Amino acid sequence: MSVVSIVKGNVTESQEKYTQKDILIVRDMLIKSFDNIGGIDKLISHGDKIIIKPNLVEVPHPSTKGSVLTDPRILEALCGLLKDYGVKQILVGEGKSVNLRHIASGARKAFENSGLANAVRRGGGTIIAWDEEPFVPVKHPDLMLWDEVNVPKSILEADCFINVPKLKTHGQTGITCGIKSMQGVYCTDDKIKFHDESFPWKMVDMLRVAMPDINIVDGLICGEGFGPIYTEAVPMGLIVSSTDVVATDAVCGKIIGIDPIEIPITRLACQEGMGNDNLDEIQIVGEQICDVMKHFKRAGIWNPIGLEGKVKVFAGGACRFEFAQVAATIKRMQIDGTINNLKEDIAVFIGDNPPVPKKKFKNVFIIGDPAIRDCKLEGVKIAGNPPLPSVQIVQAFMKVINEGDN
Repeated sequence: MSVVSIVKGNVTESQEKYTQKDILIVRDMLIKSFDNIGGIDKLISHGDKIIIKPNLVEVPHPSTKGSVLTDPRILEALCGLLKDYGVKQILVGEGKSVNLRHIASGARKAFENSGLANAVRRGGGTIIAWDEEPFVPVKHPDLMLWDEVNVPKSILEADCFINVPKLKTHGQTGITCGIKSMQGVYCTDDKIKFHDESFPWKMVDMLRVAMPDINIVDGLICGEGFGPIYTEAVPMGLIVSSTDVVATDAVCGKIIGIDPIEIPITRLACQEGMGNDNLDEIQIVGEQICDVMKHFKRAGIWNPIGLEGKVKVFAGGACRFEFAQVAATIKRMQIDGTINNLKEDIAVFIGDNPPVPKKKFKNVFIIGDPAIRDCKLEGVKIAGNPPLPSVQIVQAFMKVINEGDN
């Protein structure tokens, strides 16, 4: 039977400005978490080289209030605990966000700009950026999508791999937690591949070659609504942990009101033998789900059709991963208020064979390789297969807004 720990603590300070008071509270939560899933002596050796993977996408929008990235208090407390335990080398690594692949910004810069780098250093850890190190091709007989999977060398050389995701809702996958976090292990070029409805198989393939040994979920401040980038903060004060990444996600989903059967990644990983998603067969230690559960707002606006009156979206055979990038663009501009500056409507064409309206639009955007191939209209073309670069879409929309002001 898989074991999942739920520990609740009373952190009172903020991610941006905290003291040793919160660090000690989080450290105590981590100690209880390790004890609940077998004890640190069983899971980690004193001389180990440990690699920790947080949830680091890019520097988040201020409106998200700590609901996007792994909490620095958890990283600082975890690094400090492992250092005091006698771990020889503590590496905290992450890859380059696919949304940043078109601009000069790597994982190291994201670590520094987000403040997570300082938290890691204070705890005694060392930052590593996977876009700066070699990837090693790894074969496995059960791979479904790849002949081999490229894995960061530092993960393969580590004695223990600790996954530290943030618990939040997600526009494309329902929730993002332990399994979805493994997208960050792929190199940037591989992140782009299979970023469509085959995505659950992609995550399972990574688990086959780089399964986390321990999963420690940051539930101090969770994220609801339009995740993973524009979530609304939900303070929960939780740390959820397990050696079973599937059980971790099953329990975390239930904590925010989503059954495992609703999440394709979770149920597929269970079916493929990566872990257990049957809540009746998972031993919960510590707090019980019913005592900490809260029904989160889901990321229901991944489809951008009708999301914004000034942006008319005409879609053909588009998958939710294409849709979500356009929706994220609109959401960002709504939050910033820039969408209100549009003098004329924008028409967006996306997917295979998008329909062509009878009305003519001055501002036309044809987004993604399938639409560029099939749509014969003149307009701004933004190439790419899913995931499309929402950063580029925002910039293209803003150019229209700025030109309209001139």
